Amino acid sequence: MAVEKLDIRNIIEINKIKELLTPHPDLGTLFELVCLLCNERLNNEKIEKNINDLLEENIEPDLSDHESDEE
Repeated sequence: MAVEKLDIRNIIEINKIKELLTPHPDLGTLFELVCLLCNERLNNEKIEKNINDLLEENIEPDLSDHESDEE
């Protein structure tokens, strides 16, 4: 998942939506909660991706058995 660059247009759109919802405080509160939830989820996805990128895959080496050593 590619991380979207911060775009000032997105911020302006969110502010316009907030202004439109001013006469409807319940919807404004719901919109704020949705924004917070989305932001938290996006941040968690970024953290998980970064952790997965940092972790190395642990591959066990092939171990020989004693019988093949004797041959």
